Amino acid sequence: MPKEDKEPPPPAVVATMAILRSAGLRDEAVKGMSPRQQDVPPARVRQIAGELLTDMVRKGDQGDLVEDFALPWAARVTCELLGLPDDAAAEITRWFPLFSIGPEADANLPDLWPRSLFRFGDWMGRLKPTGLLPRLIRLNGRSARPLSEQMMVEIGHMLAFSGLGNPAAFLATCGLVLARDRHLTERLQATPGLMPRLVEEIYRWAPLLGDSITRIATEDLDLGGTRIAAGELVLISTDAANHDPAVFPEPERIDPDRPACPHVRFGQGRHYCPAAALNKLQTEAALSALLDVMPGLRLATGASAVTWRQYHAVLMPVAVPVRW
Repeated sequence: MPKEDKEPPPPAVVATMAILRSAGLRDEAVKGMSPRQQDVPPARVRQIAGELLTDMVRKGDQGDLVEDFALPWAARVTCELLGLPDDAAAEITRWFPLFSIGPEADANLPDLWPRSLFRFGDWMGRLKPTGLLPRLIRLNGRSARPLSEQMMVEIGHMLAFSGLGNPAAFLATCGLVLARDRHLTERLQATPGLMPRLVEEIYRWAPLLGDSITRIATEDLDLGGTRIAAGELVLISTDAANHDPAVFPEPERIDPDRPACPHVRFGQGRHYCPAAALNKLQTEAALSALLDVMPGLRLATGASAVTWRQYHAVLMPVAVPVRW
């Protein structure tokens, strides 16, 4: 039977939206993570990507799409979205170990978690006038059930490292897909309108969940021939569901022409990720910049040499070395 972690995660990690709802802040948070938010519009997202990529080109003829592009891009976009001070982005870029699990968690989290929370408390005192966090703080001050200052720090901390991990990991994976498949890249360059369908297909294909979604069975049931008793812990892999051959023929093949792509990358129902549409829009903007700045993009090593970070709740390549 699966075992739970020795130390449960902080409430702000597992119940962010419920905590915001208790203070009447959830609607503002959802609006601030929607495609209609104006804190960091698509043109600005693309500009950030273009600046990072141009800097890579200026330095030589090869670089790493993880450390030089995906991580700093996600950090800068997240800081502007939340209204964090400009100096926060460089440090947040190094926060991916906050997703550590297993032995990596034992090595990283006892030091990094409190240190990053302390730094975030400093940034919360120096927020820009615009951004999601300043708006949440103003609304919290008028709430009938306001959250404590420490809880607001923890909520902001959660939004910040979440805004780094999943977007950076997905963008790096998209970059890997394009760099290793010249035919796909040339097709996308010739037909830019294919981009939304390709991004949806990579959401389905990409191995991004380093652990599992936990649920507790509320009643006895048989699932796929396995008996599950009420009260048992069930671990759900959306990566496995997205590779179900009964739904996706040849699931290991990246096919932007699939007639339908009902992936569950962002969950379903009440657990659907509120930032899903925003992440898609921002990724498309960043990938468009990638193809514009590096039209000759290709891997600088064999695809088999690209390794993935182990023992992290969000999976990401260790590096994606490319030439252009």
